[in-house]
Order: sequence, then C-alpha cells, then structure tokens
Amino acid sequence: MSTQALHPHRHGRPPGAPRITRAYARTKATRLLSAGTYLDPGYRRAVIRELLTKRFRVVAPSYGYDAVSVLAHALAARRLRRIQWSVAAGSAVVLLLLTARGSLGSFIAVQLLCWVLWGAAYLRRLVTLHTLMTRLKGTRPDGGFDGSYPACGKLTDALIDKIDHEQSAHTGLVFYGGFQPFVGAGEPLRDWSNAQLLLGAPKDRIAARRHFDGDGDGTGPALDDVERRPVLPFTVHDITTYVATRMAAELRDEARHDERVEGLTVEQRRYTTAVRTNDRTLAAGWSRLPGTDDLPGIHWREDYDSAREYLCVRVSSWNEELVTSMFVGFDLKGDTLHTEFHTYALGPLVQEFHLVDLLPDTFDGRLALRVAWDMVKVVPHLALALSLWPLRLLPEHLLPRSVRRVVRPRPAGRSYAGFIAESADAVDNSEFRLGRYTNETADCGALTSVREMATSDTFHHFFQKSDARKYMQIVERRLLHNIRLFLREHHVDLADHDRAQTNILFGDNTQAVFGGHNENFGYNHHSGGSGPSGSRGAQSS
Repeated sequence: MSTQALHPHRHGRPPGAPRITRAYARTKATRLLSAGTYLDPGYRRAVIRELLTKRFRVVAPSYGYDAVSVLAHALAARRLRRIQWSVAAGSAVVLLLLTARGSLGSFIAVQLLCWVLWGAAYLRRLVTLHTLMTRLKGTRPDGGFDGSYPACGKLTDALIDKIDHEQSAHTGLVFYGGFQPFVGAGEPLRDWSNAQLLLGAPKDRIAARRHFDGDGDGTGPALDDVERRPVLPFTVHDITTYVATRMAAELRDEARHDERVEGLTVEQRRYTTAVRTNDRTLAAGWSRLPGTDDLPGIHWREDYDSAREYLCVRVSSWNEELVTSMFVGFDLKGDTLHTEFHTYALGPLVQEFHLVDLLPDTFDGRLALRVAWDMVKVVPHLALALSLWPLRLLPEHLLPRSVRRVVRPRPAGRSYAGFIAESADAVDNSEFRLGRYTNETADCGALTSVREMATSDTFHHFFQKSDARKYMQIVERRLLHNIRLFLREHHVDLADHDRAQTNILFGDNTQAVFGGHNENFGYNHHSGGSGPSGSRGAQSS
C-alpha cells in the first residue's frame, strides 16, 4: 500500500469549494507546528484537545500560523498511530485464539507477533518520514511548503470555517478565558501606564518655559497663573485612529524600503470574556456568545463582562517565528488621558520541531535499513505496551504508581498541562449551598493557542532576543511621538507628557512611577539564552 493511500493530502479548502487562501497557511511557523504534531505526542494531543475535543471553546487569534493545517496534521499523525496499534492488537487477538485452539504453537505465535509489531511500527515510521520529507521540509526540491494538509473525516467544512473565522478575528472581537485578555500573544515582556492631565497649552511660551524649568532662584509662575489656550475636545476613538494611521504610515507604508518594518500589523481589537450560561428556564438552553452589535457603546465598562478596546501593533520577524505584540489602550476620565502599554512576545518554536529541516532530501535504501534496525530494538517495548494495554481502560487512581508510569507514560520534553488548565470552579460557602441551584456556566473563551503551546522557554539565537527588544523600543518610541503630535494639535500642554516620556524611555525609576517592569524588559539578566517565559513572575499587578 502506498503512503499516498494511507496519507492523502489536499489543499487548504473544502472539496468542490472555491479556493480559499488563509493568510498564514504557508508560513514557516505553520510548517514547523505541523511537523511538531508528528514529533511530539504531547503536543499532538494538546492540539486535538483544544481545537477538536473542546470545540465549544473559541479559538485564539492567529499570530503567524494557520490552526487548520496544524489540526489536520495532528489528526493524520494520530490516525497513523491508531492504525499501527489496531493492526498490532488485532493480530495479537487472532494469534491468541489460534494458539488456544491448538492451531498454532506458542513459539511460532510469539515470533509472528514480534514480526507484526515490527512491521506495523516500521510502516508507520516510513509514512511519517515520507510526510516530513516530502510535505513539511523547508528545503524541498519542488520549492518548499505549499500549505496543503491531510484530508480527515473529523475535519469537516463546518469545523474549518469555525477555526478560520475565529483565528482571523476579522470582526475585531476576541473572546478570552481565564485572567489574561491578550491570549495568543505569548508571554509578557514589559508594561507601563501614564496619566496625562489635559491642560491647555500656555499662550506665552516664555511663561511656559519658566513654569517648566523654574527661575534661577527656584521660583516660577504657579500652575494656575499661566494663561492657557482652550483644549480642542477629542474622543478615545479619535486618538486611537490617529495613532494607528500614523504608526502604519511611518513604520511601513511611507517608510523607505530599507527602513520599512516588514511584518508590521496595526489593528484595533476588543477583548471580552465568553461565559455561556445554560438557563434551564429558557427553551434555547445555552446562551449565545455576544456579537459586535451586542456590546454597549460605553468605552471600557467596569464590570466582569466588559469589552475593552486596544490598539494592537504586531511585528512578525524571523519568518513568523518571533512575534512581538504591543497593546495600547486609551481612556478619558476627568480631563485626564490614561494610556496603557503592554508588550508580549512569542519566542521561537521548540528546538525539536526544527528537526524536520535536518532530514535528508531523499529516502534511500540505507535510511530504510536504519529504520528497520531501530524498529527491531523497539519491539520489546512495543510488546510490553501491548500486554499492558487493557490496564489503560481502568481509572488512573486504581493503578499503582509504578504501573501507572508504564501504562500512561508522560511524553518527554515539555509539559502541556499548564497551557490547558481549566478554570477552577467557584467555591460555594453559602449556608444552604445555593450554588447547586444556579445555572450552569461554561467559560468558552480562548485560554491558549497552539502556537503558545509550542513556544520554547529559551531563545535559540542571540539576535532573536535583541530583535524582540528592538521592535518593542521602536514601536514604543513612535507611539509616544505620535501621542505628542496628537496632543499638540489639540492644544494640550506637553510638559507633563515630555516628563513622562523621558521617564519611560530613559529613566531607571519607571517601575516605581508607572507600575511597569523596565529592567531587562522582563528577561533573565543572568542567562544569555533566556526567553520570554522568564518574565511571568515580573508581571506587575
């Protein structure tokens, strides 16, 4: 049987439908994540669990990858594993029945079983290597990854449309679960906030300078003594649109070709929770998720279901392997402009996923012999796993710890439990335990992305770490400059803004003044290969 028959591929579109090209279907990140589903069983199970088993959950926004392709390859890898073990288990049952009836000797039966275990494992590895070398290798002779993915019955048209719609976030609405709203953006690097008092600009420049610097004797005009121009009124939407337009123009659209920030995306998104309630008194049952038309017009409501809008400035570099995202939020309260700045980074993918690019270009007889010999050495382990397979049907708590490690082995390498943890149920300490009568709720917001689950804890290259800091500083500096231009056009006194800008960009007391973490930008100072995950403990409250 050919590998094409076992592992059919198709382009990223439903059969018979017009061709639909997803934005990130052919990126390097998509290719390596797809390869990772064959290389890491823990990651494969996590992808299927998040995108298929828990399809009630909203898919996290995509940052340079296509979740449809990754899920398709994860299902294909799982199908290969199931075929291997189905053949092995079925053969074992047949041989056991023949031995019990006396039609086959025990010695011959054991030999045949070992041969079947070897053959099934060998064929699975051959198909896996064929897929990695012909579909997912970056240096393929035919031009590289074309974005195709395996066909699978579970990957229905409806599921493809759901994942594609939610990962693209075309409506600008992102549903998050748990505590952190910027799901899919990676680990926090740095944040700061600033409150700008909206005073009118002084009419007299000399008096304004004296007010800013003071006289030689340490005195100057009082704040209320300066004659000021009236501030031109503006809204949060006005300043957000202004900053977004100028950021895109100065860093990408109108910049010189050699100075252009490639991979820059500037967009406005709203982040809200996605808690659905099962109201038994209603015929409809579970409530639907809110849409853009359901959200009130109040900016930054202060309640549990509030949706808050942020300007998302994202820079994708290193072929989508390094993604630095800056989230900027504005709010107006009491003639004061409050600005929030949050930086997140998606570091490089785990090193093991890059093994696909180190495979040979062709599958020759020498490689086939090496795989055959490796499978001979694996047969004893496969036989032990097959004999203990019935114990997997028992609850885990009934198995001794020593047997549990053999029956349900944990995948080597990364642990994905922390990325898919469910929200803890609320504790009911009421006198009558009234919680049992409340409507059932389910947090349907995204908790993590398949990209975040495959992010390395360390950078693989020194320049990846420096580039993450570089793009953060470039965007940060341009942001402050454009805010200053907007405030100047609206006749706002810039003295307060200039002081804050100096502290943010150059001051060592940023953490004390603004509540952010400026030192090392969230990185471990003592480890040259430290990555974005080292900043989790430094996140300010």
